[in-house]
Amino acid sequence: MAVKEDQEFRLLELAREKLNEAQNVMAEVCDSVNAKISGALWLMAEAGALLKKDLDNARVRRDAVKEMTRTLIHGHFASSIKVNVGGKIYKTTVDTLRKDRDSMLCSMFSGRFELKADPEDRAHFIDRDGKLFRYLLNYLRDGTLLYSDDRTAREQLLKEAKFYQIQGIISHLERAMSPALPSVINDKNHESTFLSWLSPGTTFSLLYCASVDGKTPADFHRCCDKKGPTLVVIRSGEYIFGGYTSKSWTSACPVRGIVDSESFLFTLKGPSGSEPMRINPKAGAHGGIRCNGQRGPCFGTSWNFDLEVWEAFRVSLNLGHAFNLPDSCDKDSNFSGMLWGLELDELEVFKVNF
Repeated sequence: MAVKEDQEFRLLELAREKLNEAQNVMAEVCDSVNAKISGALWLMAEAGALLKKDLDNARVRRDAVKEMTRTLIHGHFASSIKVNVGGKIYKTTVDTLRKDRDSMLCSMFSGRFELKADPEDRAHFIDRDGKLFRYLLNYLRDGTLLYSDDRTAREQLLKEAKFYQIQGIISHLERAMSPALPSVINDKNHESTFLSWLSPGTTFSLLYCASVDGKTPADFHRCCDKKGPTLVVIRSGEYIFGGYTSKSWTSACPVRGIVDSESFLFTLKGPSGSEPMRINPKAGAHGGIRCNGQRGPCFGTSWNFDLEVWEAFRVSLNLGHAFNLPDSCDKDSNFSGMLWGLELDELEVFKVNF
């Protein structure tokens, strides 16, 4: 009987051990599952936070796009305007038409007057020459004034500029159409001396005036390239000097030297009150003009300059490469040797008409 009880007791102990082991295994499994569930929940929470952040960013971008679109519609497209000039439709902006604050166009489109557009084409009608208006509009857009060399065409354009009261165009055309010598030459003796260096009957048409057209090399080349014979007149303080070439300027890059045996430099008023003087090309130097899109007018050879206008509206002289002062002149009282960085007060370029 005792043996049987012992066997039953051992079986119970064994069963209890197995039960404990099973409980431990279950506990471990539960811990593992709980850990995985916790990890999954954490990942889900993290993903939710990221998704919310992305949604918030998307809303911000959407609102920014809406605001940008609203700004463009009200700021840009609303400022565009159509004008019908003599039957020719132009589309531009109100800001362009107001560019010259003293012009009639600025006054017309200032908002002070009620202007009614045509209900069919939504254009504002102006009863003037439609073809010539494009020159005025281009000038208001970027300051560029391109026009025909024909005098009648220039007179017509001047008439339109006076009607619209665009003073920049008026000043430019009046100077360009004047047969007078450069404005910086105001001494009658200098005038007669200068004219004696050119053929009888020579007239001048203004191509470029730095104080009006801009003081950069790009402005010079825009107005003067491919125009044929030109006269360059420079004033720096009391000094008046410059050069003549029978060739055309170009915006070359790199520098391009153009031989011109007819070219010359001159001084009308130099240091120490020196007399007017024509400075002819140096024999055998193959000199003339130096065309460089990064510079203003330059005279010299392909390798060196004798006169060069820089980007910063300054001029340097380094005579002796392509042009020589006469041996008889007083080199201490004239532009000679090297003279660097003179600041310019005015620079004018004229088309020379023989």
